[in-house]
Amino acid sequence: MSQDGQAREARFTSLYEAHYSAVRAYAWRRGPNTADDVVAETFTLAWQRLERVPTEPLPWLIGIARNVRLNQERGERRRRDRELRSVQSEAIPSLMEEFEANSSLADAFRRLSERDREILLLAAWERLDRAGLATALDCSRTAAGVRLHRARRRLADALSLIQAESDRISVARGGVLNGN
Repeated sequence: MSQDGQAREARFTSLYEAHYSAVRAYAWRRGPNTADDVVAETFTLAWQRLERVPTEPLPWLIGIARNVRLNQERGERRRRDRELRSVQSEAIPSLMEEFEANSSLADAFRRLSERDREILLLAAWERLDRAGLATALDCSRTAAGVRLHRARRRLADALSLIQAESDRISVARGGVLNGN
């Protein structure tokens, strides 16, 4: 192997060892069943684009993993749509949906758009700052900050709405129980 090849391999190995766990954690939190596939494809693409790795590679790798995951989800959606059309049946809710069914926060989170959910998860689970979010989402730092702020505001609004609905139900039940 040439010296350039050895240097390239050493650089990739260093990148892989330093960031494998964080990329796998990102992928696993979004889909445990597909995490290994997402990680494998992410690092395959990182190998192919090794010359483009920025000085802070984790947000870049998370961005690649995000795109890989979204591509997989689109493919899976298309497959499910074809399957649904062919058998005319309803989709089975995911385990995550069942698990979160009784949580106000989960309910508020489900009411958000996919875009809002994604930026909140990147900030909370991946602990990306605005610069990291900007890299992962392929936008400016300012745009990432605005998106995050708006997503947080919409989540708070959704939680307030759920609390108000819960309060109205409690008041209505109280009136019924008290004979009013």
